[in-house]
Amino acid sequence: MACEVGQTFIRLCRLNEYIFFIIGGEIMKKKVVALLMAVVTASAVLVGCGGGTNETTPEQETAGDAADTEAEAGTEAGDAEDESAAADTESEGSDESADAQTGEAVVLKCVCDLTPHSEILNAASDLLAEKGIELDIVSTTWDATWNDMLVDGEIDFAYFMHVPAMESIEEEMGTTLYSMGGIHVEPYACFSDKYASKEELPENAVIAIPNDSSNEYRALKVLETEGFIKLNPDMTAIDASVNQIDEYVVPIEIVEMDQANIIPSAADFDAYFVNVNRALEADIDTTAYLMREGEDSEYANIITVTEANKDNEAIKTLVSVLQSDDVKKFIEENFNGAVIPAK
Repeated sequence: MACEVGQTFIRLCRLNEYIFFIIGGEIMKKKVVALLMAVVTASAVLVGCGGGTNETTPEQETAGDAADTEAEAGTEAGDAEDESAAADTESEGSDESADAQTGEAVVLKCVCDLTPHSEILNAASDLLAEKGIELDIVSTTWDATWNDMLVDGEIDFAYFMHVPAMESIEEEMGTTLYSMGGIHVEPYACFSDKYASKEELPENAVIAIPNDSSNEYRALKVLETEGFIKLNPDMTAIDASVNQIDEYVVPIEIVEMDQANIIPSAADFDAYFVNVNRALEADIDTTAYLMREGEDSEYANIITVTEANKDNEAIKTLVSVLQSDDVKKFIEENFNGAVIPAK
């Protein structure tokens, strides 16, 4: 009996060695080692084949039972590790599947004026979300740092300027900027807290205009179109100023000043020029203008980027959404003609 048991264990040993050789895995290795240990323990208590009794002592039976238990424990441990590895693999596959299904939204940082720019962006947020794009509007209160933020790469795009303003910034900062597309137009307009029409303006009326070259250019061009002045035909948006006025057809006084200070000091003037978005922010009736640009204005507000983002697919998608019929409809229905979609 002892001989038969010993031979059986030897066969098991060889079989396990063969399995380990074929499979060669880490988990299977642990199973084989555990079983081999059990074999060795059991063999130690067996009587050799050459002589001995067929009977087993209680000690031998106890040792055999212990060996069986140890072998079973090793097998169970290996099975548990198999299940754990399978679970890990399944979990990883699930995570990868979730990422593939949902993906992570692309977050674009920007600066823009509060009105109407941020309102237009917010109106487009659901459409952008469908395209996997989220917007982080860093600021809606303009200051001189906006240009630096754009040029230094702190934001991905700016939405507050038109092409002439962009070109002016390029010249001032010695950089290259890119227009990704026009979104809306804010016809430049002249308002008054004292008079209802331009015909009511008195002789030598004091009119405030912004002193930044691109917007000053627009104000002066409106005054020329309305017959108040004649300008140097060579004047550009870069060098626009009162020094470019060749003739005052109607006696008026023009005051150049920072656009941010015009509305707060409006009571000091007979009339004043501002961007329509500034008028909207100040709750000025934008339909009560004295004069303004035509709706064919070339001064569309654009999405502006640097070299780093001119090929950014997310920004191209953003522009496509902002130029869509849905967003155009929002602009037409919410700003009473003071803001119009860019052509």
